[in-house]
Amino acid sequence: MQPRSLLICCLLALALLFALLSGQACAEGDPERGLPFGRPDLIRPDQKADEAFLREAASKYPNRGTASRAFATRGWTQFREGKSEMALQSFYRAWLLNAKNYQAFWGYGAILAERGNLLDAIEQLDMARELMDDAKEIAALLLDMGTVNSTYAAGLPKDKQLDRAQYFVRANQCFVEILEIEPGNAVAWRAWALSLYDQERYSEAAIKAERAQELKAEPFPVNFWRDLKKNLAEEKQ
Repeated sequence: MQPRSLLICCLLALALLFALLSGQACAEGDPERGLPFGRPDLIRPDQKADEAFLREAASKYPNRGTASRAFATRGWTQFREGKSEMALQSFYRAWLLNAKNYQAFWGYGAILAERGNLLDAIEQLDMARELMDDAKEIAALLLDMGTVNSTYAAGLPKDKQLDRAQYFVRANQCFVEILEIEPGNAVAWRAWALSLYDQERYSEAAIKAERAQELKAEPFPVNFWRDLKKNLAEEKQ
Protein backbone atom coordinates (compact mmCIF):
# COMPACT_ATOMS: atom_id res chain seq x y z
CA MET A 1 0.00 0.00 0.00
CA GLN A 2 1.45 3.39 -1.00
CA PRO A 3 1.99 6.07 1.65
CA ARG A 4 -0.57 8.31 -0.06
CA SER A 5 -1.63 9.96 3.19
CA LEU A 6 1.95 11.15 3.65
CA LEU A 7 1.99 12.52 0.11
CA ILE A 8 -1.29 14.34 0.63
CA CYS A 9 0.01 15.94 3.85
CA CYS A 10 3.07 17.09 1.96
CA LEU A 11 0.91 18.57 -0.78
CA LEU A 12 -1.26 20.45 1.70
CA ALA A 13 1.88 22.03 3.07
CA LEU A 14 3.05 22.80 -0.44
CA ALA A 15 -0.18 24.65 -1.15
CA LEU A 16 0.95 27.17 1.48
CA LEU A 17 4.69 27.13 0.68
CA PHE A 18 4.56 26.63 -3.10
CA ALA A 19 6.53 29.73 -4.01
CA LEU A 20 9.35 28.78 -1.65
CA LEU A 21 9.59 25.12 -2.55
CA SER A 22 9.24 25.17 -6.34
CA GLY A 23 12.47 25.19 -8.24
CA GLN A 24 14.41 23.53 -5.45
CA ALA A 25 17.85 22.61 -6.78
CA CYS A 26 19.13 19.06 -6.72
CA ALA A 27 22.02 18.35 -4.40
CA GLU A 28 25.40 17.09 -5.58
CA GLY A 29 25.33 13.34 -5.94
CA ASP A 30 21.54 13.24 -6.24
CA PRO A 31 20.38 10.33 -8.44
CA GLU A 32 18.04 12.85 -10.08
CA ARG A 33 21.04 14.88 -11.30
CA GLY A 34 21.22 14.61 -15.09
CA LEU A 35 17.63 13.43 -15.32
CA PRO A 36 15.28 16.19 -16.53
CA PHE A 37 12.90 16.56 -13.59
CA GLY A 38 13.31 12.92 -12.67
CA ARG A 39 12.59 11.51 -16.13
CA PRO A 40 14.33 8.12 -15.95
CA ASP A 41 13.28 7.31 -19.52
CA LEU A 42 15.33 10.13 -21.09
CA ILE A 43 18.90 10.02 -19.76
CA ARG A 44 20.82 7.45 -17.73
CA PRO A 45 23.28 9.07 -15.31
CA ASP A 46 25.81 6.19 -15.39
CA GLN A 47 25.23 3.48 -17.97
CA LYS A 48 28.10 1.25 -16.81
CA ALA A 49 26.85 1.30 -13.23
CA ASP A 50 23.36 0.51 -14.49
CA GLU A 51 24.62 -2.49 -16.43
CA ALA A 52 26.48 -3.76 -13.38
CA PHE A 53 23.35 -3.37 -11.29
CA LEU A 54 21.27 -5.32 -13.82
CA ARG A 55 23.76 -8.19 -13.78
CA GLU A 56 23.69 -8.26 -9.99
CA ALA A 57 19.88 -8.19 -9.92
CA ALA A 58 19.75 -11.08 -12.40
CA SER A 59 21.75 -13.21 -9.97
CA LYS A 60 19.44 -12.45 -7.03
CA TYR A 61 15.91 -12.48 -8.50
CA PRO A 62 14.10 -15.01 -10.69
CA ASN A 63 13.25 -12.36 -13.30
CA ARG A 64 13.31 -8.62 -13.93
CA GLY A 65 9.64 -8.14 -13.17
CA THR A 66 10.02 -9.57 -9.68
CA ALA A 67 13.14 -7.50 -9.06
CA SER A 68 11.44 -4.33 -10.30
CA ARG A 69 8.51 -4.81 -7.94
CA ALA A 70 10.89 -5.43 -5.04
CA PHE A 71 12.77 -2.18 -5.67
CA ALA A 72 9.51 -0.23 -6.05
CA THR A 73 8.32 -1.60 -2.71
CA ARG A 74 11.64 -0.60 -1.18
CA GLY A 75 11.25 2.87 -2.67
CA TRP A 76 7.82 3.38 -1.08
CA THR A 77 9.16 2.26 2.29
CA GLN A 78 12.03 4.72 2.04
CA PHE A 79 9.69 7.50 0.94
CA ARG A 80 7.41 6.83 3.90
CA GLU A 81 10.45 7.04 6.19
CA GLY A 82 11.41 10.42 4.74
CA LYS A 83 14.43 9.07 2.84
CA SER A 84 13.57 10.58 -0.52
CA GLU A 85 17.09 10.39 -1.96
CA MET A 86 17.26 6.66 -1.32
CA ALA A 87 13.70 6.25 -2.58
CA LEU A 88 14.60 8.05 -5.79
CA GLN A 89 17.42 5.59 -6.42
CA SER A 90 15.14 2.62 -5.70
CA PHE A 91 12.46 3.85 -8.10
CA TYR A 92 15.10 4.49 -10.74
CA ARG A 93 16.32 0.92 -10.37
CA ALA A 94 12.75 -0.35 -10.54
CA TRP A 95 12.44 1.46 -13.88
CA LEU A 96 15.75 0.04 -15.12
CA LEU A 97 14.46 -3.44 -14.45
CA ASN A 98 11.06 -2.84 -16.02
CA ALA A 99 10.40 0.36 -17.95
CA LYS A 100 6.65 -0.36 -17.81
CA ASN A 101 6.42 -0.63 -14.04
CA TYR A 102 3.85 2.01 -13.15
CA GLN A 103 5.12 2.07 -9.58
CA ALA A 104 8.44 3.58 -10.72
CA PHE A 105 6.68 6.55 -12.34
CA TRP A 106 4.25 6.86 -9.43
CA GLY A 107 7.19 6.96 -7.04
CA TYR A 108 9.00 9.60 -9.10
CA GLY A 109 5.78 11.62 -9.14
CA ALA A 110 5.46 11.41 -5.36
CA ILE A 111 9.03 12.58 -4.84
CA LEU A 112 8.74 15.42 -7.34
CA ALA A 113 5.50 16.55 -5.71
CA GLU A 114 7.14 16.48 -2.29
CA ARG A 115 9.92 18.70 -3.67
CA GLY A 116 7.45 21.20 -5.12
CA ASN A 117 7.97 20.24 -8.78
CA LEU A 118 4.24 19.74 -9.26
CA LEU A 119 3.96 20.10 -13.03
CA ASP A 120 6.65 17.47 -13.54
CA ALA A 121 4.99 15.29 -10.90
CA ILE A 122 1.78 15.47 -12.92
CA GLU A 123 3.64 14.17 -15.98
CA GLN A 124 5.00 11.22 -14.01
CA LEU A 125 1.62 10.39 -12.47
CA ASP A 126 -0.02 10.54 -15.89
CA MET A 127 2.52 8.00 -17.13
CA ALA A 128 1.81 5.80 -14.11
CA ARG A 129 -1.90 5.94 -14.93
CA GLU A 130 -1.21 4.97 -18.53
CA LEU A 131 0.83 1.96 -17.39
CA MET A 132 -1.41 1.00 -14.46
CA ASP A 133 -2.22 -2.72 -14.52
CA ASP A 134 -3.57 -3.22 -10.99
CA ALA A 135 -7.24 -2.37 -10.49
CA LYS A 136 -6.83 -2.40 -6.71
CA GLU A 137 -4.44 0.56 -6.85
CA ILE A 138 -6.25 2.81 -9.33
CA ALA A 139 -8.22 4.75 -6.70
CA ALA A 140 -5.05 5.53 -4.72
CA LEU A 141 -3.24 6.72 -7.84
CA LEU A 142 -6.21 8.86 -8.88
CA LEU A 143 -6.25 10.40 -5.41
CA ASP A 144 -2.62 11.47 -5.80
CA MET A 145 -3.32 12.72 -9.33
CA GLY A 146 -6.32 14.75 -8.21
CA THR A 147 -4.49 16.23 -5.24
CA VAL A 148 -1.39 17.18 -7.24
CA ASN A 149 -3.41 18.74 -10.07
CA SER A 150 -5.50 20.73 -7.60
CA THR A 151 -2.47 21.91 -5.62
CA TYR A 152 -0.72 23.00 -8.82
CA ALA A 153 -3.80 24.90 -9.99
CA ALA A 154 -4.22 26.62 -6.62
CA GLY A 155 -0.60 27.80 -6.76
CA LEU A 156 -0.97 29.50 -10.14
CA PRO A 157 -1.45 33.28 -10.27
CA LYS A 158 -5.03 34.49 -10.45
CA ASP A 159 -4.38 36.04 -13.87
CA LYS A 160 -3.79 32.57 -15.35
CA GLN A 161 -7.43 31.63 -15.19
CA LEU A 162 -7.39 29.28 -18.17
CA ASP A 163 -4.46 27.29 -16.80
CA ARG A 164 -6.03 27.18 -13.34
CA ALA A 165 -9.31 25.96 -14.82
CA GLN A 166 -7.55 23.27 -16.88
CA TYR A 167 -5.84 21.68 -13.89
CA PHE A 168 -8.84 22.04 -11.60
CA VAL A 169 -10.92 20.23 -14.25
CA ARG A 170 -8.35 17.43 -14.30
CA ALA A 171 -8.51 17.23 -10.51
CA ASN A 172 -12.30 17.10 -10.49
CA GLN A 173 -12.28 14.32 -13.07
CA CYS A 174 -9.94 12.28 -10.87
CA PHE A 175 -12.15 12.71 -7.79
CA VAL A 176 -15.29 11.79 -9.76
CA GLU A 177 -13.61 8.63 -11.04
CA ILE A 178 -12.42 7.62 -7.56
CA LEU A 179 -15.89 7.93 -6.08
CA GLU A 180 -17.40 5.95 -8.92
CA ILE A 181 -15.05 3.13 -7.89
CA GLU A 182 -15.17 3.68 -4.11
CA PRO A 183 -18.20 5.77 -3.07
CA GLY A 184 -17.22 5.49 0.58
CA ASN A 185 -13.66 6.76 0.17
CA ALA A 186 -13.52 9.36 2.96
CA VAL A 187 -10.06 10.62 1.96
CA ALA A 188 -11.28 11.38 -1.56
CA TRP A 189 -14.36 13.25 -0.31
CA ARG A 190 -12.14 15.33 1.97
CA ALA A 191 -9.57 16.06 -0.74
CA TRP A 192 -12.30 17.04 -3.19
CA ALA A 193 -13.87 19.39 -0.64
CA LEU A 194 -10.53 21.14 -0.16
CA SER A 195 -10.03 21.37 -3.91
CA LEU A 196 -13.49 22.85 -4.47
CA TYR A 197 -12.79 25.40 -1.75
CA ASP A 198 -9.66 26.47 -3.65
CA GLN A 199 -11.83 26.68 -6.78
CA GLU A 200 -14.15 29.06 -4.87
CA ARG A 201 -17.04 26.64 -5.40
CA TYR A 202 -18.10 26.92 -1.80
CA SER A 203 -21.54 25.32 -1.93
CA GLU A 204 -20.15 22.20 -3.56
CA ALA A 205 -17.22 22.19 -1.14
CA ALA A 206 -19.63 22.22 1.80
CA ILE A 207 -21.55 19.20 0.44
CA LYS A 208 -18.35 17.21 -0.07
CA ALA A 209 -16.98 18.24 3.33
CA GLU A 210 -20.16 17.12 5.08
CA ARG A 211 -19.97 13.77 3.32
CA ALA A 212 -16.33 13.42 4.37
CA GLN A 213 -17.32 14.04 7.99
CA GLU A 214 -20.09 11.45 7.76
CA LEU A 215 -17.46 8.94 6.63
CA LYS A 216 -15.15 9.84 9.56
CA ALA A 217 -12.47 11.48 7.45
CA GLU A 218 -9.53 13.22 9.11
CA PRO A 219 -10.42 16.64 10.54
CA PHE A 220 -10.24 19.55 8.12
CA PRO A 221 -7.53 22.21 8.54
CA VAL A 222 -7.95 24.75 11.30
CA ASN A 223 -10.46 27.48 10.36
CA PHE A 224 -11.71 25.56 7.29
CA TRP A 225 -15.32 25.49 8.46
CA ARG A 226 -15.23 29.07 9.71
CA ASP A 227 -13.87 30.37 6.42
CA LEU A 228 -16.22 28.18 4.41
CA LYS A 229 -19.28 29.47 6.26
CA LYS A 230 -18.05 33.05 5.83
CA ASN A 231 -17.69 32.60 2.06
CA LEU A 232 -21.07 30.88 1.83
CA ALA A 233 -22.67 33.83 3.63
CA GLU A 234 -20.99 36.29 1.25
CA GLU A 235 -22.27 34.33 -1.75
CA LYS A 236 -25.86 34.81 -0.52
CA GLN A 237 -25.52 38.59 -0.17
